[in-house]
Amino acid sequence: MLSVVVGCSGNRTAVQLNRMLSDVEHLEVVANCTEGREALQACLDYRPDLVFLDIQIPGLSAINVAASLQAKKMPRIVFVTEAASCRGKTEELLAFDYNLKPLDDQSLNQTINRTMQKKSCVQRRFSVVGKDATDHRVGPLEPARFMGTRLESRENRNRHKLLVRDSGVVKWVPFDDIEWVDAAGDYMCVHAKGETLVIRSTLRELMGKLDDTIFARIHRSTIVNVEKIVSLTALPKGAGMLKLSVGKSLKVSRNYRDSVRGLFE
Repeated sequence: MLSVVVGCSGNRTAVQLNRMLSDVEHLEVVANCTEGREALQACLDYRPDLVFLDIQIPGLSAINVAASLQAKKMPRIVFVTEAASCRGKTEELLAFDYNLKPLDDQSLNQTINRTMQKKSCVQRRFSVVGKDATDHRVGPLEPARFMGTRLESRENRNRHKLLVRDSGVVKWVPFDDIEWVDAAGDYMCVHAKGETLVIRSTLRELMGKLDDTIFARIHRSTIVNVEKIVSLTALPKGAGMLKLSVGKSLKVSRNYRDSVRGLFE
C-alpha cells in the first residue's frame, strides 16, 4: 500500500487530485492539508511514501516544507505547479517529480508507478536480507556451548556497526560508512554513503552507541566521523567550518572548536 499526503492551496486542485488518486489501487491518502506547516506535520506523523505539494500552498512555503523533509529522509516530493519554470528554483531540493496544472491522468500515473517501483525494489532487497538472516538463525534446541559461541561471534561482528530501524526496515550500518549525524527534533538523521536514515533517539543516546575514537561532536546537534574530515576553516566569533571528503560542509560551534582543533594537531 502506497501512503500519500496531499498539500494543496486551492479546493479545485485538491478535489481533482484526490479524485484522481482515489482511482489508483493500493494507494491511500492519509492526510489532506491546506497549509504548509500542516503538511509538514502530517509527513512527520504519517511518514508517507509520497507527498504532493502545491508550490503556492499558504503559510510555510512548499520549498521550506521540502527542505525540512529532505533533511529527514521522509517522503518522495512531487511539486504541483502551474509553471515548469519552478523546476529551477526547486531542483536543488531533489524533488522526485513535477505535475503541472491542470493535472492529467498520464503524468500522475507515471509518478505513482515510479514510486511503487522504487518502493518494491527496496522491499525485495531487504526481504532477501531477511531471508538470509532466517536461514542462518540459531535454533532453539542448539546446545548452550554453541549458542554462546554464536552470540559472542555476532557481538564481535556488530561491534563496529550501528543498528538502525528506519521506515520499518532494520539494518546494520558500519561505522566506517557513516559520514555525519544531525538532529531533527526527536529524531537523528544518519548520513551514510549518500543515504539518510532516520532513527528516534537523542544525541546523547546515539553517542553512547558510537565509537568515540571515530566520532566527535562538533555542534549541539551534529556528530561527525573524524576520518571523513578534510579541512577546517575558521569563521568569525570562534566558529568553524568543516569540509568532509563527500563534499559536505558542517559548521563547528565555538563550544566545540577546541576539541575539533585538537584533531588537527
